[in-house]
Amino acid sequence: MNSMRTFFAGGILLLAGLLTSCEQRVNIQLPYEGDKIVVNSLLQPDSVAYIRVTRSVPANVYDDSGFQEINNAQVVLQQDGVDLSPLQPQVIKGRTYFVSKEKVTTGKVYTIKAAASGMTPVSGEDTLPPSPVVYDPATQRGSTKVQFILEDRAGVPDYYQIRLFTYGPDMQPDTIRSFRLDPVLSNNLIDAITNSYYSTLIMSDVRFDGKTATFVLETDLPINASQVMVEVSALTKNAYLYFRSISMQQKTSGGLITEPVTVFTNIRNGYGIVAGINSKRLVFKAE
Repeated sequence: MNSMRTFFAGGILLLAGLLTSCEQRVNIQLPYEGDKIVVNSLLQPDSVAYIRVTRSVPANVYDDSGFQEINNAQVVLQQDGVDLSPLQPQVIKGRTYFVSKEKVTTGKVYTIKAAASGMTPVSGEDTLPPSPVVYDPATQRGSTKVQFILEDRAGVPDYYQIRLFTYGPDMQPDTIRSFRLDPVLSNNLIDAITNSYYSTLIMSDVRFDGKTATFVLETDLPINASQVMVEVSALTKNAYLYFRSISMQQKTSGGLITEPVTVFTNIRNGYGIVAGINSKRLVFKAE
């Protein structure tokens, strides 16, 4: 088992709604391979890159503050093998990120390299997926059903993340809603329909490759907000494997008998994730 926790370095802003779970803490002695560099960055099109670099800790250290920042790390961002402008440290909500000057774009390969004194240099890379094709969202106030249409590309593996938000009085999408795929109307879209409700659905297109599919989400509670947002994110395979491993870890957390789930990493000689994500948000009124 790798000596890492769900949060790696605890700090990708987009994961705030995804990485919340209850855990039962048990004092288990696990092997520790020594301090390694942890790099976390989710790349989004038409945005600068935000890169967080920390030092790993043993898996039985539960204090998130134990993930120490490596502020003097040497971090380089490459596009198709060519170094981009030097990254600038920037503090966001008390955490330091290395931020690029250039925005990342689709069709390019991005590599992040990090080094620090006394530690093995690390690197990770990924590209950006194309924007998902989604449209025609609809729901009704007081209903537990939300639907939209997704057009999947044919002949290529695609991966998706779906989240659902309702708007508050300030007309901001401030409440993430738990849901499941409607067991009657959507049972041909994924391998397993569950009775449980989750804040995030992560899936591949194996069951609907190349099809135009209508997704029907069933919320745990009726929708009483006047405005709703469906967020559909296209993921690279790296992002899919990372998010799926976190989801599986959350579902098995607290059990003393279940096999531990190792969080996916694509960082060579270290831990963390460099992955591409391309989100489309459908904002609409609950009629």
